[in-house]
Amino acid sequence: TLVTLSSAPTAVRAAAVTYTTLLNSQNDNNVKLIVLERLEDLKGKHSKILQELLMDVLRALSSPNPDICAKVLEVAMDIVTSRNVKEVVISLKREVQKTTQDSDAMETKGMAYRNMLISAIHQCAVRFPDVAESVVHVLMDFLSTDGGMQVVIFVRAIVEQYPDLRAAILNKLLNTVDEVQNNQVMSVCLWILGEYCLDVESVNEAFSTITGQLGQPPFIVQADEKEAKIKAEAEAAAAPKMVTKNVVLADGTYATQTVYSEVKTPELDNTPSLRKMIIGGDIFLGSTVGSCLTKLCLRAEELGVDAITTKKMTVDSLLVMCAIVKMAEVTISAQRSSLQDCSERISLCCRALLDPRARALLKPSLLEDGKATFATFLATLKDKESKDQKKEDEEAPVTQPDDLIHFRQLRSMAVQGGDVDLDDGADLARATGYNDAGTALSSELSHVYQLSGFADPVYAEALV
Repeated sequence: TLVTLSSAPTAVRAAAVTYTTLLNSQNDNNVKLIVLERLEDLKGKHSKILQELLMDVLRALSSPNPDICAKVLEVAMDIVTSRNVKEVVISLKREVQKTTQDSDAMETKGMAYRNMLISAIHQCAVRFPDVAESVVHVLMDFLSTDGGMQVVIFVRAIVEQYPDLRAAILNKLLNTVDEVQNNQVMSVCLWILGEYCLDVESVNEAFSTITGQLGQPPFIVQADEKEAKIKAEAEAAAAPKMVTKNVVLADGTYATQTVYSEVKTPELDNTPSLRKMIIGGDIFLGSTVGSCLTKLCLRAEELGVDAITTKKMTVDSLLVMCAIVKMAEVTISAQRSSLQDCSERISLCCRALLDPRARALLKPSLLEDGKATFATFLATLKDKESKDQKKEDEEAPVTQPDDLIHFRQLRSMAVQGGDVDLDDGADLARATGYNDAGTALSSELSHVYQLSGFADPVYAEALV
């Protein structure tokens, strides 16, 4: 009511302070959602006043309800400025660290809360480059968690946008890649290493790290190894056995003796995670490994690494790629349909390493086009966000001040033959949904999913 009666800064500030007090003092989630809606309404016309109370709004992240946390971040991210961004990032980093220390909070809010926090930090780093360095190393510790995909996408964007931070980020990535447990996260990590290792030291270190994680080929589980693994897992899962028998004691009396058999402690599996993923039949990851090793070999030759080292790297890469193709042919997995794509991709990489003419043709595509395409993609995303923000800022009024007002109740019951009903057109557009017809094509394209590989005899896709 106070905001409705007056738009004076004093009145708006008093209302905003009252809202933030209610937000942090009330336990009812419905009240909190209503207060957040009111704060969002204030944000459109009085954003400077809300910027003063931003930290008070972020205190509501302590709520166990993930919907309220999402709404708080939605309100807060729009009023972050260069003055308060450091405090906001410190608060968000503290919340991210709480998700690893407080198991009860993770059970109530779930992994979605951590992903929301990582996305919010990503937005702050993109808008304010000064804070990117302070958050990227903290977030890279979460590559091995369930929110690793959000983190690695953030790291990929930072590596492209801030060349000064590449050396430190690549060093950190090489130290933590052995902890990654998600196949898709591992694929993005390998792409980053293949594209942005641009000096001799980083190329050699990346190649040795990847080949060390892969181990020696072949990447096929032998029958005896598989049986031994299944047997060990069955023994580990079995409950302790209890054996009861009658025995004769020294004085001639009988007694009952119960014996418990101890469960064998399973041996620790020291197999690197990348090798496990390849042996498990991840064909797409195998093609990514082949592409990454090929880029590192071509980069080493371009940087002037001695011929003996370059030749050894090339031979090791070819052996790995041949073993990956053999694994893809033998292993039965859900990615069986990607076998042809994987074979063609790795054959192309092998030709780039063996044939000088093919190397001259493929080298620019492998070493330069990937980064250029990704930079274009980031620029497109930034332009889209700026256009969306401009549309929100310059929202056109629904009606003009001099528009006529049509009162349906004051019209006659029947429209005369020559008259035109000015409201019929709007009613028809609302009924048929034609107002949003301009975005129908883009909406449909966003729901198209690929069902087969590009190299398959028949290409198929579905619209969901």
